[in-house]
Amino acid sequence: MAGFEDLFRTLHSIPGAADNAVKKGVKKGAVIVMGRAKAKLGTYQGAYGSFKAWAKLDPETVRRKHLSKSGSGRITRGGKAYLKKHGSWGGGGNDDAPLVDTGHLRKAITTDHSALESRGIAYVGVSAGSDSRGKGSPSEYAAAHEFGYAAKKIPPRPFLRPALEESRQDIKEEVAKALVHELRRLGK
Repeated sequence: MAGFEDLFRTLHSIPGAADNAVKKGVKKGAVIVMGRAKAKLGTYQGAYGSFKAWAKLDPETVRRKHLSKSGSGRITRGGKAYLKKHGSWGGGGNDDAPLVDTGHLRKAITTDHSALESRGIAYVGVSAGSDSRGKGSPSEYAAAHEFGYAAKKIPPRPFLRPALEESRQDIKEEVAKALVHELRRLGK
């Protein structure tokens, strides 16, 4: 009789263990997406699925990125090296470092697991924050680049949605690993 009670208890605990495993897998999957999104910044992205390849930065944007932040209008040491290497602004491909200037956007990409327990959702996105220089928040900057912003002639340079798309299989694998781990733990 004791064997049936143990079996019943084990079978009864499977739904909770499965739910716990899925949440662990989703949490790990969100971290994978976050890492991929951060890695996309600074390198021109090719087409992926329904997402088009990133448009090159305007040469004036590249020039502006290499000006001293002091407001003096002087070209930085990196800017001088860029010009020496490429001969003009906007000719350097990944040396243009698209979506990387100060590093604030990369730092602002984060995960939020607050809805994981109640709704089974983990978010990956850009924290709202604020820019002390009055240029808007990292999330506004991210949205302008993720979807494009015609008023400022910013073409779409999606990094969050492709990161999710590229991570789908890895997320499934993380959930499967967590499920196997939880179910093995029940059998002990």
